[in-house]
Amino acid sequence: MQFRPHRYRTEFPTLLSTPIGKVKIVINDVNETGALITLNETLSRGHSVEMVVLNQRITGIVQWANRGKCGVTFRPHLSSAQVDLLRYKQGGHRGARHMPHSYAEMR
Repeated sequence: MQFRPHRYRTEFPTLLSTPIGKVKIVINDVNETGALITLNETLSRGHSVEMVVLNQRITGIVQWANRGKCGVTFRPHLSSAQVDLLRYKQGGHRGARHMPHSYAEMR
């Protein structure tokens, strides 16, 4: 049994070009080899998909699709910089800020 590499959680909204047209999606997790995508349309296994993120064209193949979600394998694999870009989380936790008064001084 072979395990896939770790996927990073994200909430990255974008448009996906599919055989049925352009579809609004949200990328839920991502790594260099693939992603989990949430969408309102129905895709089929084997569909070729494409998205453009900050002038970078990313292409892939749908590996599975079920109830508004699908798994995509990227062809070619993404670079580390592209993965970091897609790891952006919209509306992150605003309460997790650096608070200098909450740290104890170490001597």
